[in-house]
Amino acid sequence: GFGFFILFTISSYVANLAAFLTRSVPDYVASVEGAINAGLKICGHPALAEELQFKWPDANFVFSKSGKEFYGVLEDYQAGKCDVLAVGREDTMMDLELLNMFCDEGLLYTN
Repeated sequence: GFGFFILFTISSYVANLAAFLTRSVPDYVASVEGAINAGLKICGHPALAEELQFKWPDANFVFSKSGKEFYGVLEDYQAGKCDVLAVGREDTMMDLELLNMFCDEGLLYTN
């Protein structure tokens, strides 16, 4: 009984470790230019629509129409309407709930 439990536990650990070490790392996008070059859809805050489209006219932007500020942008991402977010660190750093939601989605800030 106990030997079987130990064998099962070690086998599970080794299988989990192998799965972790062999997983593929997703592509990393470090800038808006990188997202444009990769052909990704970019979710942005609707208040910045004019400025973002002027600076990057070739980008494929999606702007939330929900009126929920950054939560609406994140909802669009979760719904699959875009591939990445254009969100300023300064605009969102004080909202711990939003930061936790970003972490749950595996999102991170870049420069």
